[in-house]
Amino acid sequence: MRSTLLPSRLRFVYSLVTLALVSGAAFAQTPAPAKGQTTAPARAQTPAPSKVTPPKVTANVAGVEQPPWKLRVSKDSPKMVSLTAKNAPLSQISAELGKKLGVPVILSPLMQKQRVTLEVTNVPLEGVVRMLAPLPYVDYEVSGDGSTQPRLMGVFLYAFNEEPPSRTAVVKGSDEAILIEGNTEEGTEEYEKQREKEDSPLFVKFDRNQVSVRARKQPLSVVLFEIANKVDIPFEMKYESSDLVDVDFSNYTLEQAVHALSPNVHLYLRTNLSNYESIPLRLMLLPPSSSQQTIKM
Repeated sequence: MRSTLLPSRLRFVYSLVTLALVSGAAFAQTPAPAKGQTTAPARAQTPAPSKVTPPKVTANVAGVEQPPWKLRVSKDSPKMVSLTAKNAPLSQISAELGKKLGVPVILSPLMQKQRVTLEVTNVPLEGVVRMLAPLPYVDYEVSGDGSTQPRLMGVFLYAFNEEPPSRTAVVKGSDEAILIEGNTEEGTEEYEKQREKEDSPLFVKFDRNQVSVRARKQPLSVVLFEIANKVDIPFEMKYESSDLVDVDFSNYTLEQAVHALSPNVHLYLRTNLSNYESIPLRLMLLPPSSSQQTIKM
């Protein structure tokens, strides 16, 4: 009987073929990496860094360079000043100060070259002016109306060993009253002593910055002219006054004398803020309708 078993050589070949087919099928189930790609072990994911907001930078408006100083002046009186400056030109600060005050602020030739480093807050104007210059001057207008404060007319910033500003630098007049009396001995010491003793209708004396007046129903314009003559300052009349003066006081300051005479009288004076000495500049008589108004010089 013929055996149905395959010869041993054929069985061996058959086994190799079967093994090859099974290995190919298993290899086909695993996806091959893309060309140029290598297989690497998996790594832990690193969280993305948090977003950092850059600091804000404030740029100058329209590219204009801001000055190295800041100035603030109160609107009410008395004027209070706040100033922060570091090596800033005094000429720029004074120009802005004049703009805020509404009056001229004048620098001497030497002070125009100076720089300022200063920091003050809510200091009276006069105090700040004293910090800005060795010799500061201020011009004021004093009204006979005692209810009003002296009005600031101008500020001067000067240095030592410089000529003081002209008396008419800010306070200027248009006309001066001229009154001529007939006594040729007036002004002599003997004449003044005689008038002081006599019961004359008008007597005016000015000594050591104090004025004494005795007037008995005298025209206001005549009394003012006599005061201006004794003080040696210009007197200006803006109208012909019919007011009569009947006063008697001694050793008044000029400001007190103005208040005692008439609300229509205006006195202009300059104060040296380094020693607070004042010098009179001009005496003026204004119409009643202008007694509460300021006059442009």
